[in-house]
Amino acid sequence: MSIPTVKVPKFTATLPVSEESFEFRPFLVKEEKILLLANESDNIVSAVTAIGDIVEQCTFGKIKLENYCLADLQYAFLQIRGKSIGEEFSFYRICGECKHKHLTEMHVDDFEVTEKISNNIIILEDGTRIELKYPGLHHYGILFDDDTPGAIFEVVADCILKIYNEEEVFENTSELKKEVLEFIDNLTAKDFEKFEDFFTGMPVLYKSFQFVCEGCGSENKLVVDSVTNFFV
Repeated sequence: MSIPTVKVPKFTATLPVSEESFEFRPFLVKEEKILLLANESDNIVSAVTAIGDIVEQCTFGKIKLENYCLADLQYAFLQIRGKSIGEEFSFYRICGECKHKHLTEMHVDDFEVTEKISNNIIILEDGTRIELKYPGLHHYGILFDDDTPGAIFEVVADCILKIYNEEEVFENTSELKKEVLEFIDNLTAKDFEKFEDFFTGMPVLYKSFQFVCEGCGSENKLVVDSVTNFFV
């Protein structure tokens, strides 16, 4: 006679950017161990990998880190975390002047999402159109793991879905990656700025704070929105 498996509750939520509904469960002890090990390693790439794996497992394979933008993945993780170890959590706001720590309580639903870009197509000077997707969590792992300028272009190339003009359409595939990188290398600075505008304007899950330091009285503004703020 085997020990029975404990039934785990299921919940539903809707992603803020893709607006897709998803079903999820709390993470289990085995998954909490993965988070603890990633946190103890003090390695952002390990943390990114652990979070991506856990989000995929806890959403029953629905949310794969390569298919969703960072804001959606952050939101999914916060919802999973809330149902796993509590929707309220504490962290320290640190004064930028005197480094005094202010203990702060937050709820997972306190975060907001910046307005998303309605058009993911940019038009180059010669009329060529580029269809883009937002970078995902795994792209941040690439950037943290490789801080050379080339890593940025690798991510940009990976976020190109199509390149087309009036005559031809090129679907981006792994086989075309070298050609896509060469295409990027031959862009003018003015054209490449359009890529930068798209990526800097992508949706971000954030929470902003304005507070007066209890230690020195200086005014502070803090925005919680980075990978490390959310996951480590």
